[in-house]
Amino acid sequence: MPDQGASQSQSATWWDHHELTFWLWATLKNADHYLSLSVKYTQTSESMFDKNMEQWKDARAELEDLSRQTSLAAYHFVTAMGVLIRVLKRSQHLFPSIQPPYSRANHLLKEGKEIRDMIEHAYGKDGYLAGGGRQKDKFVRQEAGIAADATSTIIKDDGHWLGNRLCVEKVITELRAINEEAMKLEAPQDDA
Repeated sequence: MPDQGASQSQSATWWDHHELTFWLWATLKNADHYLSLSVKYTQTSESMFDKNMEQWKDARAELEDLSRQTSLAAYHFVTAMGVLIRVLKRSQHLFPSIQPPYSRANHLLKEGKEIRDMIEHAYGKDGYLAGGGRQKDKFVRQEAGIAADATSTIIKDDGHWLGNRLCVEKVITELRAINEEAMKLEAPQDDA
């Protein structure tokens, strides 16, 4: 079966370079935004204990808004990451200098596509949350006595784990190594 990526003889185009650098940027930006909102949510949640009952109503509304923003940011991160994984699979052949850090991105490559697929297919009458889905037995993952479905976030000492399987901080580290190489690349000049 032929490789779905680009062949070694295929030349990279300006657009290929753009796609690589754009989706790296988008995924890293969404990851940073998600993490900053998560920190703000945690801080606001912890400050609730310092408030009197009159202040709780406004604080609860702020907390609910932050919860929604954090969930949306996590979704944006996961969907951008899903596109990036496809772009990287092809780009590693077009831009060989990114291949070594790409091949070391074990966490991204092992967990990224699966969580993206599960989140995209979690909803609806036949989605995972309704008991459907093609890989029902993988939707909930238990690690170290903590069980969570793919739409959940578990915050541990080592980072934010989406679906108890994908650590955002680990993905950021792996992507920064790829991005470092990608930023050294010059965009090909397509023939007119």
